[in-house]
Amino acid sequence: MRALYPYLKRMRYQAGWVALGTLLALVTLGSSIGLLTLSGWFIAATALAGATLAGSQAFNFYTPGAGVRGFAIFRTLGRYAERVVSHEATFRLITEIRVWFYRRLEPLEPARLAALGSGQLLSRLVGDVAALDTLFLRVVSPTIVAGISIGLVGLFLSVYAPELGILAICTLLATGFVIPGLGFLMGRRPGASQVKLVARLRSEMLAALKGMPDLRIYGGFATTRQRLERLDHALLSAQARMGAISALTASLMMFLSALALILILVPALNLFHHGRLEPAQIVMVVFCLFAAFEAVLPLPQAYQFMGKTLAAAGRINEVAQASPAITYPDRGVVPLTPGAIRFHEVSLSYGRASPALDRLSMEIGAGERVIIQGHSGSGKSSLINLLARFWAPDCGEIELSGQPIEAYDESTLRAQLSVMAQPVQLFAGTLRDNLKLAAPDADDQELLDVLVQLGLPAELDGQGLEYWIGESGCRLSGGQQKRLALARALLREAPVLILDEPTEGLDPERVESVLGMIDQATEGKTLLLITHHRQPPRWADRVVTLDRGRLVENNLS
Repeated sequence: MRALYPYLKRMRYQAGWVALGTLLALVTLGSSIGLLTLSGWFIAATALAGATLAGSQAFNFYTPGAGVRGFAIFRTLGRYAERVVSHEATFRLITEIRVWFYRRLEPLEPARLAALGSGQLLSRLVGDVAALDTLFLRVVSPTIVAGISIGLVGLFLSVYAPELGILAICTLLATGFVIPGLGFLMGRRPGASQVKLVARLRSEMLAALKGMPDLRIYGGFATTRQRLERLDHALLSAQARMGAISALTASLMMFLSALALILILVPALNLFHHGRLEPAQIVMVVFCLFAAFEAVLPLPQAYQFMGKTLAAAGRINEVAQASPAITYPDRGVVPLTPGAIRFHEVSLSYGRASPALDRLSMEIGAGERVIIQGHSGSGKSSLINLLARFWAPDCGEIELSGQPIEAYDESTLRAQLSVMAQPVQLFAGTLRDNLKLAAPDADDQELLDVLVQLGLPAELDGQGLEYWIGESGCRLSGGQQKRLALARALLREAPVLILDEPTEGLDPERVESVLGMIDQATEGKTLLLITHHRQPPRWADRVVTLDRGRLVENNLS
């Protein structure tokens, strides 16, 4: 149950809605119990009073009748208000949890998030958080209402006979908490299994959809479908087990509620025999206990699915309670020499035996344009990871703009860099949406000017900035995706520009025009252009060659 503590704790931020929803639920339930209790007594008392002329004339029909109508009105209005308020409280709590989870997720370094995979992250952010929506609506509020109602019913019946109140409390507690406890124990394992299977199925389905073209080309679709079918059958089996448990607990609830009515009827008749209860009051006692079972009927199913809720909470906590390996000071330093970069004896291994960077030392002056070359795995992209602080070096020192890189607060560090990384990441939306990420204040003409220089608008049906690029830029070719990402990087005002393979996938003519644009756009900026190509552009100030994480060449171009 400790896994639920962070989410129960978040209820205090919506305490007003939670308290109001619980109060309305209690009023609604009290009105329902009062309606059935008073109606039972009223019908029985009316029948008995009507047996004689004197009794019928002396009986007060109006006050109980008004009470019945009052309880009915309160129950109807209360149920409507309780549904509105409780669901509003639930939606607010889910919103609170989603925002809290995202805030815990955001500081985690990309490496830790990449280890989970996009499918697992999506499952936690959507599916597991959604599994917590029943926590208040079906567990916390009904449990509080049931506990208070059981006490009030027991107190009410104790006014007529203490033994009736004690018996009512015992039977209601047995049905309201023993059976839900049994349902919880029986449903914990299949509920947890259900959460894991849903997450796996969602991840596998997402991977299959993203890789559908390759699966079709290489004939792997049949194998993938079989794997998805096995997961689906396992999920259906877990759901069937939960259904069987629900049927069992519901049957036990019906049996015990009927048994409780018989058990309370026996002492009630005995009290009537000794003159302590009137005949109409016997009916009232039975109807009161019968109505009180409405308080405990929802609990077995709610607690049966607690295993599912606990598993979902545990999966969220696994990510939310992880400590980020990289932290930023609240108040960072101010850049001294914007654009200057210095690596001193820097090593980075990503936790592997062979380092990606091995005691690398290198200095790049402000405004210098440097070409970084090397084969795949030589450590070129690791420079981006370190400068952007996606990873921390195993050892060594890194300075950016004249200050230690770890001394910057995050916003100041981000303001120093504009990065086009590999692979290119685009977002579903228009060209304008993707470009505005880099330059929120730029007008349409500024955006179009950059795109025109890269030759994009002429290729996109003349729609210009309104062109919809699709999920991850799927409506663009590989070269068009590259140019859009490059345009975004060039639009950002930052003293350091890092471009990772900006011309990969472009035809030779386009390569020359793109390099020429980079030349114009980076005048006065520090540029790190990472590439496999051996022929550097003429405007480069220096060519640096890496091999196995070490600096092997550092030449003027």
